[in-house]
Amino acid sequence: MPPAPLPPTEAERLAVLRSYAVLDTEGEVAFDELVALAARLTGCPMALISLVDADRQWFKACLGLDLRETPRDRAFCAHAILDPTQALEVPDATRDARFADNPLVTGPAAIRSYLGVPLLTPEGHALGTLCVLDRVPRRHDATTVETLQVLARAVAANLELRRGLRRASGLAMTDPLTGLTNRCAVQAALAEAMAQSRPLALVAIDLDNFKEVNDAEGHAAGDALLCAAADRIRAALRPGDVVGRLSGDEFLVLLPGVAEREAALAIAQRIGAALQGFVPHAGRPLRLGASLGLALAPQDAEEPELLLRTADEAMRRAKRECRGGVATATRADADQLLRAAAIARAFDSDAAADEALPGATVHLQPILSFAAHAEAGAVVALEALARWSHPDVGAVPPAELFPILGTDRALRLGSAVRRRALAAVAALRQAGLTNARVSLNLSAGEVALSDIALHLADQVEAAGLSLRAVEIEITEEVLLDRVSDRTLDQLAALRGRGARLVLDDFGTGNSGLSQLLRLPLDSLKLDKRFVQRLGTDHRAEEIVRATVSLAHGLGLEVVAEGVETERQAAMLHNLGCDHAQGFLFARPMPLAALEDWLRARVTGKVKQLRKVS
Repeated sequence: MPPAPLPPTEAERLAVLRSYAVLDTEGEVAFDELVALAARLTGCPMALISLVDADRQWFKACLGLDLRETPRDRAFCAHAILDPTQALEVPDATRDARFADNPLVTGPAAIRSYLGVPLLTPEGHALGTLCVLDRVPRRHDATTVETLQVLARAVAANLELRRGLRRASGLAMTDPLTGLTNRCAVQAALAEAMAQSRPLALVAIDLDNFKEVNDAEGHAAGDALLCAAADRIRAALRPGDVVGRLSGDEFLVLLPGVAEREAALAIAQRIGAALQGFVPHAGRPLRLGASLGLALAPQDAEEPELLLRTADEAMRRAKRECRGGVATATRADADQLLRAAAIARAFDSDAAADEALPGATVHLQPILSFAAHAEAGAVVALEALARWSHPDVGAVPPAELFPILGTDRALRLGSAVRRRALAAVAALRQAGLTNARVSLNLSAGEVALSDIALHLADQVEAAGLSLRAVEIEITEEVLLDRVSDRTLDQLAALRGRGARLVLDDFGTGNSGLSQLLRLPLDSLKLDKRFVQRLGTDHRAEEIVRATVSLAHGLGLEVVAEGVETERQAAMLHNLGCDHAQGFLFARPMPLAALEDWLRARVTGKVKQLRKVS
């Protein structure tokens, strides 16, 4: 029994067969139904989808034959694939020299007749056949052959669909630029690794100055950096380590089995060193560098998402404190992230419970005038400061709260606090306790809203106040990039109706002087960092002096915030500041405490802002 010769493109054919990843897979209904239909339409008791491998034929679907594979040298189909354009018919195997002594003919299978149609790929290769067999001699007519050819094309189409789906799945798990696993795949690998409760180190990587290179040199240069970074990370890893690209210039490395922080740090440092240097592109060098964050499981975190966020937090610390180096996470980092998540969940439950945001409150801090009579400074304004608490997390300080909230939550909190502040000041005015204005802070997200001026006007009117009772505070950092000309025009229109516009934290932004030209202002608030260095740093005194002179030259008043000592107050007055705000006079207070404070002023029982010379 001579074996069938190999097709002339056998190496290519086998490579294509491998690309289908179908060998040794479980049965599939679509293929089982096709062989059953082939047997029924041809009247044969046996039908197969046979794939011819290097040294065997393997059956993806089989009817009437109790086999899953046979050696290739016994395969009728190995002969059928030699001419992919033709069906192979063997009317009586016992009379065919190629098959007369074949064990499939002489043995229990007792095959006597065969009809096989090659399964053609788009590349023109025959993977195997759809074939029908019988235990008696028979010759098939042209209609039967044509029917089997139609069914063979259906088998080939299903195989191609299967390959296409597999490729699509592979692409869905692969970053197309670098060839690394993508976010979905690397996060799945992280979850699977941690589910096994084995030690694991995680390294979060962010390229340094990538945006600058991308903007200055173009996207092709940025892509070159990303691909070079991917290659260098791969080269620095051990066998079995996993690296993926999360997005943009962020990468993630999984180090399975690494339990000691020192060992993990050594690998992270090796990765970091590999990422330092230059990448040639278009005849010029591009600077490559990265900052890395390291976290370990289970020491730092026991959940995949928390471990990832902990490593990311460590990477951000590296960006801030040791750019181009490696920062390691701690359990405290994970605990802080857990608290942040708890605060966000509690805030969302609070917001869902009531549009008024039940946990939101307002504290009001008086702003006093230096220009008042000799005994007591007048309260010219009350700054509204947001506070929030929840039964699950307690009272959350603003410095902790606002970085956690993000833009959308901050918008809800800001609106709720303004309503409370306006109502509180309206009540104080109605009670005759003050004529002070209410000073309202606008966050970056609020200033960016196209209808913020209209929203403010509606809230003021709903509280029964006029815009003459309102100051609107905007920091120069917020004003710098986020305000459209339309919004500026609307804020200017509010000023035209009586509201005062105040530039807060003056002197701390990137371009403070330029902001004085963008919006008609009434006042500047001098940042407390300058105020609190008065008397200890002569440079602070000169900055305050220059700011006051500049402001007064522009017709603006100056408010000094953060005043804590008598000496600071005296120096500010002598330097020409118009108003002061700080713990020396009053802390931010809820409405009831402010009412008591205002009443106590009449009796002289609280700290007064005396006129100093």
